Amino acid sequence: MHVTQQDADAVIAIALDAASLVQRMRRSGGLEIHAKSSEIDLVTAADVACEQFLREALSARYPGVGLLGEESNQTPTEDFFWVVDPIDGTTNFANNLPHCAVNIALQHHAETLLGVTVHLAMDWVYYARRGAGAFVREPNGHETRLHVNQVNQLRRALLVTGFPYTRGQLPDDNVAEFAHFVRGASDVRVLGSAALDLAFVASGIAAGYWEFNLNPWDVAPGALIVREAGGAVTDYDGAPWTLYGRRVVASNGQPVLHDALLSGIRETRQASLGAG
Repeated sequence: MHVTQQDADAVIAIALDAASLVQRMRRSGGLEIHAKSSEIDLVTAADVACEQFLREALSARYPGVGLLGEESNQTPTEDFFWVVDPIDGTTNFANNLPHCAVNIALQHHAETLLGVTVHLAMDWVYYARRGAGAFVREPNGHETRLHVNQVNQLRRALLVTGFPYTRGQLPDDNVAEFAHFVRGASDVRVLGSAALDLAFVASGIAAGYWEFNLNPWDVAPGALIVREAGGAVTDYDGAPWTLYGRRVVASNGQPVLHDALLSGIRETRQASLGAG
């Protein structure tokens, strides 16, 4: 399956329709918030409705392509499949903090061919096709090619991160890593959406991002967008991030900075957990 610009435009249109659905449900007040794996791991009626909409719309346009979604979480058997997060940043969404995204990737096995991330509050679309660059499309249709920034020192780097839903239950909670980088970097932001964190690295807003206990639907679109914008996406050991990897480090690809992220994570984890 060769992914063309026409395919990208079609998936973007579907993602924008999904974003509109989510926003309509938010305005109606019928979110029906429930807990999933813990009392802080939330799902809303909008998450479920949006995933169902995406499943139907993508299947109608591309029959025979499977789907791995956050809410259904059924491993696809098809060679080509979509990876979908209907609302990345559900906690923000459930609390009326307008920083969340619809996230879609097209996979051929473990290879990401297309990534689309829609910022719900702004209707900005971040997207990339493999080998064709990364872009942001504004609501008026204007597009800008994305490029990572050139910050090469940790002290000058704005970083973004997040914390796992298991914080407060398990000692591995990203607190030690956060404390290390908030002292050593220019600053660290916790914004609540892995999808948008990655988009911000690709846009040159942030120089680096790290997080763990992530799923394919959190990372796959943004990892492609960062890479197509000139950045690097690895695991905590520095190996290239792959679809089912749970630990992610994304940066502008500057070797000194990326190495500082990896070494900082490794040293703080060894000190706090005795773990790699």
